[in-house]
Amino acid sequence: MSAEAVTLPRDWSRTNDEEGHIDYTLIWRVNTTNVLDGPDTAHTAAGLPLPGASLNYGNTVNTYARYNRKGGAKLVKADGSRKLWDVTTVFSTRPLRRCSTGSFENPLLEPHKVRGGSVKIPTELIKDKDGDPILNSAEERFRGPTCQDVIVRPTIELEMNVSWVSLSFLYQYVEAVNDATWWGCAARVIKCTDFTWEQMLWGVCSEYFHVAFSFELKEDTWDLYLLDEGTRVKIPDTDPPEYWKYKDGREENAQVLLDGSGNALDPGDDPVYRHFRAKQELDFSAVGWPATLL
Repeated sequence: MSAEAVTLPRDWSRTNDEEGHIDYTLIWRVNTTNVLDGPDTAHTAAGLPLPGASLNYGNTVNTYARYNRKGGAKLVKADGSRKLWDVTTVFSTRPLRRCSTGSFENPLLEPHKVRGGSVKIPTELIKDKDGDPILNSAEERFRGPTCQDVIVRPTIELEMNVSWVSLSFLYQYVEAVNDATWWGCAARVIKCTDFTWEQMLWGVCSEYFHVAFSFELKEDTWDLYLLDEGTRVKIPDTDPPEYWKYKDGREENAQVLLDGSGNALDPGDDPVYRHFRAKQELDFSAVGWPATLL
């Protein structure tokens, strides 16, 4: 069998939309030489534009208009083993959602989809931009709306097709953080915030799954750094340590900054922050997530 197209389209047209994008529709006359040849053969004939090619025919050149595989093939005439087809190809200046290097008959070969955004989190600030604690002149922490601000965190959404899913395995990743450098981010910066899945069918009821994951990034990691403060202090010379309520100068119960060992912080000393790794660390490469997003 063979399929050949002429070197120039036999007919073509141009349309513009309200956003200024241009679609060029080119119609090619294709000849196939086998009685069993169908539109698939005609659509891949030699001489037709390749996916991703820019428009450059005759005196018409538009490097921003690319062939995105949109089109079709229609039988015009059959004469013995010879068939004539009109094959349509569409070149468009609209942005492509994926590389047009070929068609994907198997959904498992589809490239992953990724998009990003941001989320705003109202937060009570305990440190300034330089990492210094936000305290009043009596070294007390500010609280409430007066010290609240909005923290903007990047978000990522990832979609992909897989042949199977293990729910017990994947759900453990929700609210987990990366245990090593991933997507150019340091360990414990990326948190998987959500996971959804859907059973899909293709072909003669072949099964696959469409899965989607959401991530949120926190530049200073998802570790907790909490100001060491409370209403109790350590009773001197107790082992194991025992505690009693802190009393201020008027012998009233009060809030007090601590030194990291349960004692009242000495005047003038820098406030102490307690470090906690609250989120579970997991190997993100074990899920099958792409090592590079873009």
